[in-house]
Amino acid sequence: LAGKDTFVIMPTGGGKSMTYLICALLHPGVTIVVDPINSLMKDQFDKLIDNGITKANFINSFNTKDERERNLSELSESKYLILYVSPERFQIEKFRLSLSGCYYNNTFFSYAVIDEAHCVSEWGHDFRHTYLKLAQNLKLFCKPKSEELTLFGLTATASFDVLADVQREL
Repeated sequence: LAGKDTFVIMPTGGGKSMTYLICALLHPGVTIVVDPINSLMKDQFDKLIDNGITKANFINSFNTKDERERNLSELSESKYLILYVSPERFQIEKFRLSLSGCYYNNTFFSYAVIDEAHCVSEWGHDFRHTYLKLAQNLKLFCKPKSEELTLFGLTATASFDVLADVQREL
């Protein structure tokens, strides 16, 4: 809530998601959550809906093209508090432009969450290169109302070397 970048290492099921969900619900603006796996996004989204948090959605290949376009339009209209996306979305120019356009529609981002943040180190260098520019892309396209976008990194598994690499990359 103080706007400081945060890295959370907790065991699976330990409540990592609560760290950003509480902030997302208490602080105005959109929280964008970057997840590496579509089914993980869908599961997290479904849990929010089950718990009565309906100002959330996801954009991934599970959506039809029309659903993705509608979700981006609704994002720019401030209809979401939480949006789940994959890191690869940031390679799509239309997506990046939509995020940037939010600022001009008075839709601002408060938090950017990198779920499974160990992937930045373990996957970013090998086969998911979009992770390597993730923090840069989030800060470039997800504009806050003031100050700087707050980053959350969440993981259950991070050796000292992986943690150091993730901190360096993010």
